Amino acid sequence: MVNAREIYDFLHWAGITGQTNREVSKISNIIPGEFGTLSFCKYEDERAIGLISGSRSSIIICSSRLTNLAFCDKTLILVPQPRLAFMKVANEFFPWRETSGIHPTAVISNAKIGKNVIIGAGAVIGGEGFGYMPDENGELIQFPHIGKVIIEDDVEIGANVCIDRGALGDTIIGKGTKIDNLVHIAHNVEIGKNCQIICHVSLGGSVKIGDNSFIGIGASIRNQIKIGKNVMVGMGAVVVKDVPDNTTMVGNPANPIPK
Repeated sequence: MVNAREIYDFLHWAGITGQTNREVSKISNIIPGEFGTLSFCKYEDERAIGLISGSRSSIIICSSRLTNLAFCDKTLILVPQPRLAFMKVANEFFPWRETSGIHPTAVISNAKIGKNVIIGAGAVIGGEGFGYMPDENGELIQFPHIGKVIIEDDVEIGANVCIDRGALGDTIIGKGTKIDNLVHIAHNVEIGKNCQIICHVSLGGSVKIGDNSFIGIGASIRNQIKIGKNVMVGMGAVVVKDVPDNTTMVGNPANPIPK
C-alpha cells in the first residue's frame, strides 16, 4: 500500500525538503522537469531509463520493478505504484486546487449537498426532469418532479454537468463519486459510492449504478437499467440491459467481454 506520509517523512529524513540546497517546493512533469521539483515515471521498461536520466527533477518516484538505476544527480523513490504514490503525495503535501466549493456560475435548487463537495462552472443541479405523456388529444403532459438531488460527501462534479431532481423520489450521487464535465444524469438516477462517470455520458431516468463502477467516455445507459458493482462500461457503449457485478461492457448495443 502506498503511504503518502511515509514518503514525505522519508524526504524530510533525507534532507530533501525544508531549507536545504535540495529543497523540493513543487511538482512537475518528468520531462523536462525542473530542479527542486518532485516528478514520477509510470514506465517499467527501457523508456523509464531515458526519461529518468533526461529529467531535471530533483526527486522521481518510480517503479520498484526497475533495476540498475544509478543517477547520482537525483533521488529516486521506488514503489509498486509510482503514479498512485505521486498522486497521494502531491494532493496531501503540495496543494494545487480547492478541496471543496461551488463555482459561482453553477445553478443549484432542490438539492442537499454533503461535505467536501466540488461543483464546477455552469453545472445545473436540481432542474426538472424530462418526463412527458400524451393525453387524449395528443398534447404532452409533464409528469410532476417534486423530488430532490442528494449529493453525498466528497463528490466532485465537473463543468456543465446537468443532474435532474427526482420525480416522486430523489436522484442520489453516492459518497466519493467523481463526475466529469458535460455529463447528463436524469431524474431518479442512483449512483453508488466511488464511481467514475466520464465526459459526455448520458444516464436515463431511474438508472442505478453500483459502487466502484466506471462509465467511460460518451457511454449511454437506457432508462431503468441496473448496473452492478465494480462494472466497467467502455467508451461509447450503449447499455440496453442490466449488467451484473464485476462485468466489462463494450459496443453498441453493449455486450460483456468474456472472462
